[in-house]
Amino acid sequence: MTNPLFRRSKEEALEYDAYVAYCDGDYKWVYGPLRSFLEERRNYKLLLSDRGDGDVRPGQNRLAISNSISKCKKMILIISNEFVNNEWASYEATVGIEHFIGLQAKIIVISLESITKSEIPQCVMQMVSLDANDHIRKTDTLNENNIFWKCLDLAMKR
Repeated sequence: MTNPLFRRSKEEALEYDAYVAYCDGDYKWVYGPLRSFLEERRNYKLLLSDRGDGDVRPGQNRLAISNSISKCKKMILIISNEFVNNEWASYEATVGIEHFIGLQAKIIVISLESITKSEIPQCVMQMVSLDANDHIRKTDTLNENNIFWKCLDLAMKR
C-alpha cells in the first residue's frame, strides 16, 4: 500500500497533470476540444507528444515514452478504431497502465467511437476489469454543461 502523504508530495513535484496517449487520426479532437477544455479552461498541463513535450519527440522511442509517462500524475487514453489496430498505441497504453496502476493512480479512458470489447487491447481490458479508471464517452461539443466534460473534469480532480 502506498503512503498517501508520500504519493501526494511526489504528485505535486510532477511536471504534467496528464500524459495523453492517442493515434494520429485522433489528433484533431485531442488538440481541439480536449486540449481547449483541459488546458485553457481548467489550467491543466498536458503532455502531448506531437508538440514535443517532455522527452517525446517525432520518431519516439520506447525509453522516451517511459520517461515522459513518469513525469505525469495521470494518463488519458484516447481509444478509437485506429488505436485498437495500432501496435505502437498498444505498447504506449501497456507502458502507461503498468506505470500508473503500480502507483495506484487514475487512468482516464475516453472512447471516441463505439468499439466492442473484443477490439480493445488486452492491456486496456485488464485495466477496465480492475476498475482502475474513469471510462468516458466523448463529445465534439465543448459545452461545459455536457455530462462528458463534467465527468472528465471530475476524473482529473481525483
